[in-house]
Formats: sequence, structure tokens, C-alpha cells
Amino acid sequence: MKKILPRILFSILLSSMLLPASNIQPVKAAGTIYINADGSISSPEAPISSPDNITYTLTGNVANSIVVQRSNIIVDGAGYTVEGDGTGNGFSLQNVVNVTIKNTRIEGCIDGIQLFNSANSIITGNSIVGNSYEGVGLYYSSDNIITANSITNNQVGIGFYSSSSNSIFHNSFTNNAYQVYTETSVNNWDNGYPSGGNYWSDYSGVDSNGDGIGDTPYPIDENNQDRYPLMKPWTNIAILSISPSKTVIGQGFTLHIYVSVQNQGWNTETFNITAYANATTITTLMNIAITGRNSSTLTLIWNTTGFVKGNYTIWAYAWPVQNETDTTDNRLTDGWVLTTKVGDLGSRVGSTNEFGVCDGSVTSADLNLFLQCYKGTAPTDAMYLADLGSRVGSTNKFFVCDGSVTSADLNLFLQCYKATGP
Repeated sequence: MKKILPRILFSILLSSMLLPASNIQPVKAAGTIYINADGSISSPEAPISSPDNITYTLTGNVANSIVVQRSNIIVDGAGYTVEGDGTGNGFSLQNVVNVTIKNTRIEGCIDGIQLFNSANSIITGNSIVGNSYEGVGLYYSSDNIITANSITNNQVGIGFYSSSSNSIFHNSFTNNAYQVYTETSVNNWDNGYPSGGNYWSDYSGVDSNGDGIGDTPYPIDENNQDRYPLMKPWTNIAILSISPSKTVIGQGFTLHIYVSVQNQGWNTETFNITAYANATTITTLMNIAITGRNSSTLTLIWNTTGFVKGNYTIWAYAWPVQNETDTTDNRLTDGWVLTTKVGDLGSRVGSTNEFGVCDGSVTSADLNLFLQCYKGTAPTDAMYLADLGSRVGSTNKFFVCDGSVTSADLNLFLQCYKATGP
């Protein structure tokens, strides 16, 4: 069921928060940080820096409200948090134009971001979570852009009061008690096709052609609808598959782990992937960049030196990116690898020597299996088990594998068979 705030409830809430516009005078609350109209910051100790009175950057977390009374500026949260105590707004834009609020986490406030009588401003790249009234609230404010924000677990995701001609697109509205309130306001809720609109966690439509956009609009009220709702959050990384290149490997050898990952969001994202064997980290690939709506298969390398012999469950984890709310598909477990004694290619099963049924020792069964590989009569997918190394200079070296089974491998296997190998 769609969660649109009823007018009666809104009117009660609004009457406790607003007076007629003509009667409102800004009141400087104790502890509140002001970016004044002249560009100065009311609290010299506030963790905000600005070299030019145009760009204001947070240098630490803020435990107070920030009121913006200066136009034509950028406030960059730089990933820091504005956290309220439930008695004020996170950001309040009062009677300003051309203000950008970006890259900030805002939580524990009444309104996460409130625009009052403000226009031509941009709210982008923020994580607005757990505020007691609105994630974003616009009062008598028009021609603003709200885009690429994660708006989650607020009483109201976004609210409008006499605020029209605003553009709201590429946001993720997730699990707000009421996703939208709109009163005497007509706004634009998408960026056209195929760019799309917003993600709504309560959208029940389908995507029959797989373009990432719902087939039916997300209705808000009689004057507002998101024509092209997104099927996935604006920001979302998902692991699709994971597979090791080998299922049995001698201790000390190297194998590849192939991880297919998809950027299901719409912007290029840079993130990290970590592969694990049971609870032990194998390796991490850093700063992987994938463009929106695209996939990539990554190769992670596992050197099994130092891992005890035994069965390992293989899994991978994609580190969440900024403003990612759905992390259930960031982890995938799929595949196993057995590490065993070097030269242990299998064992005797009944009357047959079987590849891969390893018993942790090197016996006559392994000799028989090795000779099948050496003669080229072994199954193709078992040949790698006998590739124990190669000739390096005048010495046969374990672990320097060359993809073939030669006399060097025979020499190395015999060392294992005689218990003089690794």
C-alpha cells in the first residue's frame, strides 16, 4: 500500500511547525551553526572551512543544526554526518537561492533538510536517514533540484507545501513511514526516459522489458506522479556469481577466483571486493570502477600457502558504496575448494582410481593418476592436478606451473611419492 501522508495529519504537524510566511523571523537558536548572509560562520569552532565564502566544506561531524542564510554557495559534507538531537533541522535554507547541499549524512533531526522560501538550489548525494518528520521538506520553495539522495526511514520521505516546479529524480525512497506529502504543489518526478525517475521501496509494478524502469507510473496524487520509477535503488552494487578456477589444489599452489559483479545503479561507482575462504580473507581488489547498469567479471588470486589442508567455502563481499541502502546482494557464497598435500591427485574408490577424491596422502593410486595426466589420457579438467611446477634453469621447481605435464612434473611428483616433496 502506498504511503502518502494524509492531509489532516499533515495539517496538524504543519500547524505546530510553521507560522504564516509574513510573520516568520529567523531566530538564532543556541548551538545552531549559521552560515550568515555575509559569508561568515557564526561559530568559529564549527567544523566547517571555507577559503572563499563560496564553498563550505565540513571537516568533521556536526552535532547541531546548520542554517544557511547566504545565497550562491556550495556546502559539501565530504561524507561527514550532521546529527540532531530531535529538536531541530539538519540543514535549513532560509530565503536563499542557488545553494547546493551535497555529500552529507543527516540523521536524528526533525527535517533532515528544510528549504523555506528558497529557489534554484540543489540537494544531491546525501544520505538522509531516521529523521522524526521529513527527510526533505520544501515550504514555499520552487525551481529546486533534489537528485541522487538516499532518503530512508524517515516519518515522511519528502514533503511539499506550496512548492511547485521542483525536480525530483534519481533518489531512493526506502521504508519511510510515508514516502511523500504534497499540498498545493505540482512537481516533476522524473528525468524522462530512459534516464528515469526515483526508486520507491513500496512500488509494486513490474519491469517486463528489463530496462530497469517500471512499466507503470508511481502515483503520488492527482497532480503528481513518477512516470518512470526505478526498479532498483539509484545506488546498488550486486555480486551475481563467484567461481574458483580449481576445486582441488595442492597446498601452496595458486588459483583464480572469478567474481561477477554488477552496478545496478545508474552512475559510475568505485568500490572494493574482498574474497574469503571460510572466515579468512584471501585478497581484496581496490578501487574497481564500473559504469551504471553494467557488469564486470573480476579475477582475484588465491595463493594457498599458509592455509591448512581441508575444505574451504568461497565467498565474496562488495563493500557498500556511498548511499547504498540495499546491501543484501553485496555478499554471495558459492563454491568450495579442497586444499590437500602436493601430489595428492585422488584416491582408490572401489576398483577405480578417482581424480579429486583426495585423502591427504600420496600413494600408488596418485601415481596411476599422475601417469594418466603425463600420457595425456586423463580428463581435461583433471590435468592441472599433475602440473606441479616446471624446469627453472637446472632445477625442477614446485609451484612454477606452466600449464603442461612434463618430465619436470614427473620428477616433482616422485619427490612427493617418496615423501621428500613439500
